[in-house]
Amino acid sequence: MRRLNLILFFLFTFFSIGIFSQDVSEIITELNIKINLEVLASDLFEGRESTTRGEKLAQLYIISQLKKAGVKPFFENESFLNPFDLNVEKTDENSKLSFITEGVSTELKFIDDFFFGRGSNPENLKPSYKLVFTGYGITAPEFDYDDYKDIDVKGKFILILDGEPVSENEDFFNGKEKSKFSSRRSKIENAKKHGAAGALIQANKRTLSFWPKLAGFLKRPSFSLPSKKKVDKQDFIFAYLNKASFKKLLATQNIDFDNLLEEIKEDKETEAVEFDGVLKFDFNKSKEVRQSSNIVGFIEGNDPILKNEYVAIGAHYDHLGVIKGKVYNGADDDGSGTVTIMEVAKILARTKANKRSVLIVFHAGEEKGLLGSRYLTDNLQLIKDKKLVAQINLDMIGRMATDSIFSIGSDKLSSEMKSIVEDVNSKTVKFHLDYKYDDPNDTNRFYYRSDHYNYAKHGIPIVFFFDDMRKDYHKDTDEVDKINFKKLKKMSWLVYGITLRIANLDHKLIVDKPIPKE
Repeated sequence: MRRLNLILFFLFTFFSIGIFSQDVSEIITELNIKINLEVLASDLFEGRESTTRGEKLAQLYIISQLKKAGVKPFFENESFLNPFDLNVEKTDENSKLSFITEGVSTELKFIDDFFFGRGSNPENLKPSYKLVFTGYGITAPEFDYDDYKDIDVKGKFILILDGEPVSENEDFFNGKEKSKFSSRRSKIENAKKHGAAGALIQANKRTLSFWPKLAGFLKRPSFSLPSKKKVDKQDFIFAYLNKASFKKLLATQNIDFDNLLEEIKEDKETEAVEFDGVLKFDFNKSKEVRQSSNIVGFIEGNDPILKNEYVAIGAHYDHLGVIKGKVYNGADDDGSGTVTIMEVAKILARTKANKRSVLIVFHAGEEKGLLGSRYLTDNLQLIKDKKLVAQINLDMIGRMATDSIFSIGSDKLSSEMKSIVEDVNSKTVKFHLDYKYDDPNDTNRFYYRSDHYNYAKHGIPIVFFFDDMRKDYHKDTDEVDKINFKKLKKMSWLVYGITLRIANLDHKLIVDKPIPKE
């Protein structure tokens, strides 16, 4: 029996080296995690929207807990805050576009009938444009197909159908399957090559499905980081139209939408039409500059040389704020990740077992387009000096199955990162690591949709943990009483183990793959 005990002790000690310096189950407590989340995801914090009072209250609370745990402020002025400006703009809901022909104006309402696509800057709009219908907006020489044949669209707006020619012949495009030419990106690039000023695109089924939800956000302010480069006044502008609006514009030229589609099916090609009349935009927007802040602390490494390198762990602490009088508390998104990082920081500060230093980061502005992490990573000297070796990101981890979590991106840049994640997981919490969203053909594109991506684009290996909770996603029903705290405790253990393993490697995490392009 004594020999068996010695063997068990040896095995425990062996598996613990580089993962735990003491039994972390005594340090991680579901109660502490729950208390922190009940505070951060309470109505008192007003949904933690960036640039608001709720965000500032969350900052004060998170910083107070970091100080209590012994985490040091990262910045030279003894501050945890990494402030940055945000341009905040709101479009007048009465904005519209009009097509005027023979004194008759056909008007489309902003949000109800159309909205501008991501990256478009409507401020660059001229007073009026000519409008040209260019079918599917496709040029495909390999199929002897060109919607721009015999038409000049330079400086004009084009009207584009959703999709592409459909055929029983698999050698014509992809037959019944969609080809690359059907994508919005392909059509816009083609329009730019032909010199178009902008495009009005028929929204596809997927866009139409989230239009009602999107409408609520379009009525709220948009946020962006101030641009350091001069705005190009020739930037391409595009907008999505619903089917009814598309029909209205075609009707101004006595073109019946349904008959047009039948004709295209028969001939498999369209005839470009320059509209008789002018397209005008009545677009108004208010602007102001507000300030937000990332929260950054660190736990110094215990190795005199390796402490100058860092492993970053992070989550976003912002959410959606108050919408129509309802507080969107975001208990899972991303209160769950935030309180887990707080718990891991507490463990790391107590055990002091990390050779490399650990950066503790709570990102702001994630819900506004990953803005806080983009600002931080674009300006962080550690990244410029190549001293940040890895980043672990948690965004929604407190729901769904207790014993399963989606693991995303661990091998996109580093095969070693994935091996470490799997090894630590197998020796600790034994989650089922689901790699479903690592499929490069996955339409959700989650790898590009949370803060880790702004690290990965700088060549820093990442792993992103995610629960894919959808029922209450971006709803006021994402509340604390639905959180699985047993799962958060296990996630704390896992993140601590991965962090410590990477922090204590005798070499820099190996990057053996190119940076994926978005």
